[in-house]
Amino acid sequence: MTQKLRSKNPRVRVWFGVVSIGLALKKIIGGVVYDTETAENIATGSHRHELSDAWWRLYRTSSGVFFEVVADHDGVVTEFVPLTDIQARRFLEVNANSLVERYFGPMPEAKRSLFSRRTVISAIDVLEIKLTKAEISSLFIDFGSEIYQHLPECGSAKIRMVELKKFIDRNPLSQVDGNIIENELVERAIRLLPALELEYPWFSVPHSRPEFDRLRHALGQDGFVISDGELRRELPSDVGLPAIEADLVRLLDKHGLVVAKGHLDQALKNHAAGNWAAANSQIRSFMESLFDELAVKSDGAAASKKPGQERRSHLANLSPPLLDRALNEWGDNGVGFINGLMARLHPQGSHPGLSGEEDSTFRLHIVLLTANFFLQRFDREVH
Repeated sequence: MTQKLRSKNPRVRVWFGVVSIGLALKKIIGGVVYDTETAENIATGSHRHELSDAWWRLYRTSSGVFFEVVADHDGVVTEFVPLTDIQARRFLEVNANSLVERYFGPMPEAKRSLFSRRTVISAIDVLEIKLTKAEISSLFIDFGSEIYQHLPECGSAKIRMVELKKFIDRNPLSQVDGNIIENELVERAIRLLPALELEYPWFSVPHSRPEFDRLRHALGQDGFVISDGELRRELPSDVGLPAIEADLVRLLDKHGLVVAKGHLDQALKNHAAGNWAAANSQIRSFMESLFDELAVKSDGAAASKKPGQERRSHLANLSPPLLDRALNEWGDNGVGFINGLMARLHPQGSHPGLSGEEDSTFRLHIVLLTANFFLQRFDREVH
């Protein structure tokens, strides 16, 4: 016969079928023994409240298997649960963070995803098209129990992938075999894209779906290109275009640069859709609006000046200048970095006609880097 014993000591004698040996707890689960007497007592957590005697304690057997013993608010043991290594690591992260690396080795430094949200969403759309229901189930299982337990086991491919998108938004840094799940999704989707290069000259160009094009264009915005079926960087890895874009949008919102942000949104959408001429037009309009708005926000007197060249010149006359002549960022004779950049963005005006992907992507990249640089400078000056 068993009974419940109230005790703050986790080594209670008898409870819910657990065999007690002295002050130790011992239970057979799934044909194997878990015994607090022979296991290592690693860490304990509690509510640390005078009205609660609840506690939970982590043990590890001599062979390295973790289990947890839990007591309720009366100090009565109510649970005796085997844990996976992932669950045990989570226990330590919450209750004894300093012990995590002692038992699980060095942890990797937190990193951003290589890709923007736009690219990740496009990758999931490609997976939805290319995978069968069984393959989607297999994909979720590959992610591990920490992830697939939060995803639906049945339903249409659309419903399951929508839930995956929601999970990614809530848990962007979730790990899959040491890789951020966002990176894993993009890499898997890339392997499913049909090749654009023809294996033989007499082969016809494969039909491309809009979802495939959106992923390729989104990758281009992030500074990547697919060549010979492999993902390659167009820019050095430390540039970090997705992070730069995210920071740029944050600063545009912070300083209320509504018009400039609107043009940037349109530039990104048109580029993602492969509308290169429209993207180019919005890229230049974004830079023009950004400098126009920054001039007025830096000095109200700039509102009386003509948008464009006059306001950019005004930015060079501020103290300290936002466009620094000493660094050749601005030249009154038209010879300066920003002078040249604005001329390069649209050499034939705001609607130069047809344009190619390579040129449009180059314009987008240089504008993202430049706009973020000067907006960061403005942000420092106003604070």
